[in-house]
Amino acid sequence: MVYCDLYFDDLPAVTRECHAQDQATTNIHEDTHLSQIQGTDDLGYGYDAIQGLSADEELNNADTYALFSNAIYAGC
Repeated sequence: MVYCDLYFDDLPAVTRECHAQDQATTNIHEDTHLSQIQGTDDLGYGYDAIQGLSADEELNNADTYALFSNAIYAGC
C-alpha cells in the first residue's frame, strides 16, 4: 500500500467525528479490498452514498467497513 500526501497532510490519525474519514478508516477501507480479507469493491464513498446500497452491496463495499469502524470508535 502506498500513501499519498493527502493521507499524511489532510487526514487526522483518528477522529471522533461521526461519518468522517481519518487515517485509521482509510487503512480499513483499503485493507478490505485485499482478497485475503474481504475483496471488497468501491460501490459508494461516504455515509450518504452507502445509504442507497442494498444489503448485499453494503457487504461488498469498502467504505461500509470503514464507516462502521468509525461509528464504533466515535459512538455514533
